[in-house]
Amino acid sequence: MLTLKHLRYFESLARHGHFGRAAEVSAISQPALSMQIKELEALLGAPLVERGRQLRLTPFGEDFLAKARAILRQVD
Repeated sequence: MLTLKHLRYFESLARHGHFGRAAEVSAISQPALSMQIKELEALLGAPLVERGRQLRLTPFGEDFLAKARAILRQVD
């Protein structure tokens, strides 16, 4: 089930562009954040980020980020 936690973690990852920094500001471990993002990708059925030397959002990730931010603004 998709949760607000997934959206917050993904938004943090997109904002910081780095798993370690996003995990630090989210007050969780980097492996836990990575698992949450992988779980979110599995729920959505598509990759959100391209992992590599530099993290980049996929085109789907860019679209989803806009929706996630809109939902988070409404909730907050």
